[in-house]
Amino acid sequence: MKNSVTYMMILFLGILTMSAQSEDMADNREDRRQKRELRKEFNESLSEDQKAQLEYQRQLRTEHKKALEATYTEEQLAIVQNEDLSRRGKYKALKSTLSDDQKEMKKSHKEAMKTEKSKFEASLSDEQLKKYGEIKKKKRRRGSNSEKEKKGDR
Repeated sequence: MKNSVTYMMILFLGILTMSAQSEDMADNREDRRQKRELRKEFNESLSEDQKAQLEYQRQLRTEHKKALEATYTEEQLAIVQNEDLSRRGKYKALKSTLSDDQKEMKKSHKEAMKTEKSKFEASLSDEQLKKYGEIKKKKRRRGSNSEKEKKGDR
């Protein structure tokens, strides 16, 4: 009798967990759909000049990436091409191998991108700026709160 009650409890918890996961997945789909709609509205509200600014930012980011990759050593190329590492793992491994020139290049690229971004944001109306802020808002991942608190304590 105890075994059957235990099995029923396990079955019940399993079903409860699966239903909660399916609700989470539906919520995620709805969130993505809403964000896609917001992005579409935002892009439609942009002037041709603003669209050109965004395209220039994309091109600049691509050029910066290519320029940095052109300076990679064999060791750095091996890290980038390692499919066993996640994106974060590659970043951490690369960061420790960057030369001073590469670090300076990354810094100057970051400043250039920041300048272009601020120019673009300055050209937006209040309504566009509000939509842009909603689009750029990143969803927190589980556990990221506690990690940020730990870093803040240091």
